[in-house]
Amino acid sequence: MTEASQGKISYFAAVLMSINIMVGAGILYAVGPMTATADSISFMGWPLIGLLLFPVVWCISKAGQLFPGEGGFYNYCADGISPLAGFIAQWGFFLGYMGTAASLSTVLRDGIIKNSGIQFFHEYPFVFNFILVAFYVSINLIPVEKLSRIQSIGTLLKITPLIMAIGLLFFYFNKDMTFELSSLRNIGLTASTVLFSYWGFETCCSIGGLLKDGPQKVGSVIMTGFFITVSLYFLFHLGVLYIMGAENLATFGAIEFPRFLGLTPSFESAFQLAIACAILLSWANSILGASLANITNLNQLASKKLFLGHKALTNVNRYQRPYNVALFYGIALFAMITFIQDVEVLFALTGLGILTALSLTLISVLGVYWKQKKIAHILFTLLAFVCCGVLIYYSIIKLPSILYATPLIGGMALGVLMYKLEDIKKSPATA
Repeated sequence: MTEASQGKISYFAAVLMSINIMVGAGILYAVGPMTATADSISFMGWPLIGLLLFPVVWCISKAGQLFPGEGGFYNYCADGISPLAGFIAQWGFFLGYMGTAASLSTVLRDGIIKNSGIQFFHEYPFVFNFILVAFYVSINLIPVEKLSRIQSIGTLLKITPLIMAIGLLFFYFNKDMTFELSSLRNIGLTASTVLFSYWGFETCCSIGGLLKDGPQKVGSVIMTGFFITVSLYFLFHLGVLYIMGAENLATFGAIEFPRFLGLTPSFESAFQLAIACAILLSWANSILGASLANITNLNQLASKKLFLGHKALTNVNRYQRPYNVALFYGIALFAMITFIQDVEVLFALTGLGILTALSLTLISVLGVYWKQKKIAHILFTLLAFVCCGVLIYYSIIKLPSILYATPLIGGMALGVLMYKLEDIKKSPATA
């Protein structure tokens, strides 16, 4: 091995890394609500909305090449637009992923109540919320190496049900099954749910410096990982649809697919328990991953001294974990899952936060292509803007009223205010 290749990863390893980031616990929940919305044709939501997302994915994948360095939305937008735009993009991304943790926390709570029969948590959900948040705040204070090992185990748990359902597709395929083509008009209404399961591709933009083939291969890695993920989701959804039928899938969700395999009662119970435990643990592990990402993200923003109060948020314990950030995150997460009960609303808030970061990054990318006078690239970036607008529209219509956007709007206003106050505080020193 040459010295230049040490600490680098191969193209194949980078693709697997990208897939692992994208394939989360969202897919294990999403297929049920999607089928309830778009009936037997709901599985088409994965390729169709994936196609709508494609121009955005392509443009974001180019940002790592156009803005070399440590990567991330702050750097892309600070270099391409302004430091304030960089902060808004990174802050919007943080707020979006707060929605991710809140969504999965709500799904996990409902899943535990349904499978355990503990009605106390159903009657007093805030008690479950407090226990859950306290656990995730505490576990995020242990060494990051241990958190990494926990995440590795969780990766196996989330992949197992996917591979199993895809493998069973060949045994339960029914050529006489009919698909409700008229329900294609409802596919757009599944957009916020589908997007929730695709988020993660944007975190792969910072791996350019790790590739043996260099940053020029980042786009190829992201696109390959994205299309493999689309295929996995499509086949998994089709698999559980053939196993359960549209009505049962919409009613019970993918977590119940072992009940419809035609197994003996004793084997069915054991298999269903194993799959249910794997899915519940997968959701729990994904909350851990989202919490780790959110706490790290906020800590990194604080370390850049971008907003008022950054000093308190850079304090760490003996394991170099930011305890004040973890506490702040826990309070925000508890408030979200206690006051917003609708998972679809949380999905929409996630999408709107992340789409804010993506839209600003597209402006940065467009600015570079405009200077370079690359007409084809300019047109494709403009197409990505249109696609972003469509996705924002389908996310907004999932909100029953503007009041449900308060966590995002209020959080964004608070972030910009803290940024401006810190900017004013720095001004006399630089004058």
